[in-house]
Order: sequence, then structure tokens, then C-alpha cells
Amino acid sequence: MVNKELLKEIRFTVICSLCLDIILVAVAAAFTPFTDALAGALFGTLLLAADLFFISLTVHSVVRGAVRGRNGSAKMISQYILRLLFLGAGLYAALAIPHMNFICAAVPLLYPKVIFPAKALFIKKKEG
Repeated sequence: MVNKELLKEIRFTVICSLCLDIILVAVAAAFTPFTDALAGALFGTLLLAADLFFISLTVHSVVRGAVRGRNGSAKMISQYILRLLFLGAGLYAALAIPHMNFICAAVPLLYPKVIFPAKALFIKKKEG
């Protein structure tokens, strides 16, 4: 089973992603139909949540293997390639599905680059 702390991080990231989706859809609605932007943003957030869940499964598996004395390098690389294939298939689906904005589907995958540093700064300020 996946660690509860990892699931808590995923939940926090998805909530922040949904908040950022509101801003994304508001901006994108000026250039594309509202429903297309909304569908793309929600699909991208779903891809993000699934990707983070797959990362947590990989971490859990590698740590469990390390406890048993196994090297996790091959497992990490194979899981990384599978995650990239999953994201590629998801982005291709966003491109192929009509009435879904591809850019609005791709942008949520970049949210962790903003969410994690912002959270680290906030927690550091709060503790300091």
C-alpha cells in the first residue's frame, strides 16, 4: 500500500492544481471556448494526479525492494519509461479528442514546478 504521507501530498497537489485550473480556464476562455478550456484543464489535472500516484507507487516499490536488499535502479528506470508513455498517450488523447484544448491539458503537468517550491517557501517561512 502507498504511504499515507504520499497520498496527502498528492491530494494537496491536486487541490492546488484545481485552483490553478480556475486561473488557466479564465485566461484561456479569452482565446478558446470555455468548455474546451475547462475540459482540457480537468483532463490535464487528471493526468497529473495519475502521474503522481504512479510516482508514489514507484517510490513505495523501490523502498520495499531496498529493504529486501535489491537494487532499485532498473525498477525506477522502467517505471519512468512507463510513466512517460502514459503521459504521452494522455497528451495524444487530449490532442485527438474534439472539444478539448491541448494546451490547457498540458499546462497542469507543469504545476508541480510551481506548487512544490511555493509550498517549501511557505513551510520554511512558517517554521522560521
